[in-house]
Amino acid sequence: MLPLHISLEKKKVVIAGGGSIALRRLKTVLSEGADITLVSPDVEPEIKQLADNRRIKWVSRTIEKEDYLDAFLIIAATDHAAVNKEIAQTASPFQLVNCVSEAELGNVYIPKIVKKGHVTVSVSTNGASPKHTKELAEKVDEQIDGDFVAEVDRLYQVRRKK
Repeated sequence: MLPLHISLEKKKVVIAGGGSIALRRLKTVLSEGADITLVSPDVEPEIKQLADNRRIKWVSRTIEKEDYLDAFLIIAATDHAAVNKEIAQTASPFQLVNCVSEAELGNVYIPKIVKKGHVTVSVSTNGASPKHTKELAEKVDEQIDGDFVAEVDRLYQVRRKK
């Protein structure tokens, strides 16, 4: 897998599922300016609140292929591995798909992201161990101190003036 940092600004993201994993993935893409639709009959209270505040669109039913036909990124995060598999297998080869129940069925892993100012580090175990990914990201986070972030932010401003 080639690690990329990709813009989701105004891109259609469809998330299937409304549980805790779907919520984690939602939080990851929410700050990136994506146009997010979440499809699930039931959702975590925090997801409902985001929908009530019009930060995302929530469709309260099971996912159908028509829901993700034109999605740029599809996150298959239902509690049903067979549903996630069907989503991954019926998506277009030109769509990005993250399958939480069987990572290898998708073509995208969503890393743990450490972001401080203009410093962004993505950490992944390629789906092998979310626990280890989280632990490593915490260690990376500890290594990025305020002086380093301030210097990178200053250099960002300098480069923008050229």
